[in-house]
Amino acid sequence: MDPGALWDGTGAAIVLGGTLLATVLGSGWAELRAALAAVARLFAPPFDYQAVRSEIAGCVEDMRHDGVLRGQTCRTSDSEIARVTAALVHSRSLQALLAEHEHCRAERAQQHAAALRPVWLATELAPVFGMAGTLFSLSQMRLEAESNVVLVSSVAMAIVTTLYGLLLANLALSPLARAIERRHAQEEAQRQRLIDWLAERLAGSCPPRDKQGSARARLEQVA
Repeated sequence: MDPGALWDGTGAAIVLGGTLLATVLGSGWAELRAALAAVARLFAPPFDYQAVRSEIAGCVEDMRHDGVLRGQTCRTSDSEIARVTAALVHSRSLQALLAEHEHCRAERAQQHAAALRPVWLATELAPVFGMAGTLFSLSQMRLEAESNVVLVSSVAMAIVTTLYGLLLANLALSPLARAIERRHAQEEAQRQRLIDWLAERLAGSCPPRDKQGSARARLEQVA
């Protein structure tokens, strides 16, 4: 078997170029940016539950000891955890922390869905442009006796472009979409684990909901 026989520049250009162009035309710029960002995150370190927990452990222990009324926003490299602890400190309520977490989770889910749409669209389009390359190659056939070389070349290109479309869809784009889904699911699980830990640690540090206003007023008077 000659591996070089599987290469056809024209067929590759039709399949790759056509799939890329159709995906760009069929997707919004926001979706394309989200897809590129999701692909870039695959090469970045994943969300590290232990590392972020270590960053905020001291702040959480201070809140447990002194109460949330005297707490401050936890300093951390993760912007979402900073947001949820800021909501906790501002509202003096675990409900505010959980609500902010749900808001962040909804934003991530929306971005995740937007990122996947162009990838799945390209997965569907790749075999289509494989067939388009096949039709193009068949249209180049010449049945004259002196055109045997052209005939053989066209048949070979017809077969190879179909193969290109199938390989691009099933060995590149579909696995890429699955990888993005797995990374998203893993991050969601780790973030939820951290939020559960935060809620458990601070459950007894927040004043009852109906006493938060008076407790805050007493704290301001002392200050």
